[in-house]
Amino acid sequence: MIHIDKLIHFIDKNIFITVDEAKRVGISQMMLSRLVASEKLFRTEHGIYTNDFSWLTDPLKKYAVACTKYPSAVICGISALNYYDLTDAEERQISIAVPSSQRINNSKYHAIRLTGIAYTLGLKKQSVGKRQVRIYDTEKTIVDAFKYLTIEIAMKALKNYMKRKDKNVQKLCDYARKLGKPLDDTVTAIWAED
Repeated sequence: MIHIDKLIHFIDKNIFITVDEAKRVGISQMMLSRLVASEKLFRTEHGIYTNDFSWLTDPLKKYAVACTKYPSAVICGISALNYYDLTDAEERQISIAVPSSQRINNSKYHAIRLTGIAYTLGLKKQSVGKRQVRIYDTEKTIVDAFKYLTIEIAMKALKNYMKRKDKNVQKLCDYARKLGKPLDDTVTAIWAED
């Protein structure tokens, strides 16, 4: 019972537990399976267990699994646009950026393989309990929308961004130039519409 108490304490502090983390607190994979069978734990996906699903609807916490399973993953694309409330497009998979040398073969994730500045620019880290979520900042997310998503989604995101009080148009345009997708004319056109 001591191990189960450690497990519950771990989950309370860390939202969920992986198989490797469970082993470190003295819980075998067989015990995890038994706890799932007795409905004391729930398996959210392969190798991830929790006793509470409420975090799965939290705008940021739901991305902690991706960033734990894939330590180099960065939340991007539709997922980041949804997090920043810049789109109403449906998130069918969690979008993650990974280094070009990494392959992700998991139907829950849409992975974009990036190199250099396209991978590192605009990266920020946010703590979720004892977990960390890596996500691109708002400006990088919008530039990426123009590179990897439909023009309709990208334009809607940009228009929503331009209405925000915390917008940083200079940073947005700087990122866009660095990433080879200049948006100066598009931003000017949107300002002219208002």
